[in-house]
Amino acid sequence: MTWEFPSWYRLTPLEVLAPRAERMAAMCAEQDLGGVLLTDAYDVFYASGTSQQGLVMIPVKGEPLVLMRRHFERAAAESPWLVTPIKGLTQAADFLLAALPQGSRLGLTLDVMPAADYLGWKKRLPGLELTDATSPWLQIKAVKDAWELERMTEAGKLAAEVYAALPGLIKPGMSEAELAGEMQRLAIGGGSIDYLRSRHAYHQTYSWHIASGPEGNLPSAMDAPFNGWGLSPAFPLGSSHRRFKAGEPINVDFGVSLNGYQTDQTRTFVLGTAPEEVRQAHACLEEIEAALIKGLVPGAVSGELYSLSLEIAARWGLSDSYLGRPEHRIRFAAHGVGQELGCPPYILENSPAVVRAGETYALELKMVTSLGPVGLESTVAVRPSGPALNLTPAPSLLAEIPLEAS
Repeated sequence: MTWEFPSWYRLTPLEVLAPRAERMAAMCAEQDLGGVLLTDAYDVFYASGTSQQGLVMIPVKGEPLVLMRRHFERAAAESPWLVTPIKGLTQAADFLLAALPQGSRLGLTLDVMPAADYLGWKKRLPGLELTDATSPWLQIKAVKDAWELERMTEAGKLAAEVYAALPGLIKPGMSEAELAGEMQRLAIGGGSIDYLRSRHAYHQTYSWHIASGPEGNLPSAMDAPFNGWGLSPAFPLGSSHRRFKAGEPINVDFGVSLNGYQTDQTRTFVLGTAPEEVRQAHACLEEIEAALIKGLVPGAVSGELYSLSLEIAARWGLSDSYLGRPEHRIRFAAHGVGQELGCPPYILENSPAVVRAGETYALELKMVTSLGPVGLESTVAVRPSGPALNLTPAPSLLAEIPLEAS
């Protein structure tokens, strides 16, 4: 059949994919690899422009080997690379063995490859040395190209539109889960897939991390300053049936994923007038956000930026509230974001990592107060010079919703 894609179905052009392949080949040369094998859907999409069922092998020399099982014809229409059909992994292995000399080292992304799959590849690829290429691979993906930054800018604009609607949606007595549903409706209507891929999540990441009032401070499985109740022991995270009350902070941590790329952002709302404790906590986070945006320049050191955020919190007298209570405090003030969450780069305690132009960070700035969680999170991109660019245009302010309007 002839594939004629609709206008919203944005394909990745060859002029975007070819430089990525060059960077991957250079990585292979640096790591003494004959090639790197990509089997995860998001990695396959990054390298080929399609996430149909199959795999991609980037050789140290030559064009990518794109092997697709289902749906081959659609993959061939979506990807500008030559796509070869396969019936299964045994046939895929034959192509790999033909493409790589005996004794070659083949890199795998073992952080996302199940052990059973790894053992299967070891049997299918005799004569090749399989090795973990996760770390250098994630360092490549941490630096975004112009195409990726455009997609993330679009996602940030959609997120800002959703947040702008919240003062008209949040009502006394409304539950966290009900608000999450309204936000999902708006985001999906704007093109978000409502699925936030996380590279290492114990619980798969969700878009609706809404927590309010004192119970919103509750810790749970996720490595976050607070998790709230969630809806059940099966998923003890995020939005619950707890209902909003006047004067309590409502922490709205909501992610948007558009055209394969996501932004992660948090804003805090209060029904009525915000108590002074909440105002002070948020004002401190605003100062930390401004300092990190100014400090995120090429050459900055990750651990030093983390320490800077702690120093600001200490100056406000909020050391025991910033990033969680001392016994539950997280060790990072920002995490990587793009195709995935939970991956480099980080603003991390004691980290010697150096900031690079093109990296994108979600500034994970949170406070725990006696009245509930207070958060401020924006996704930013590091520019070649000057402060980082904020890709989340929603105002970084505490939002008070007049009770008569609600």
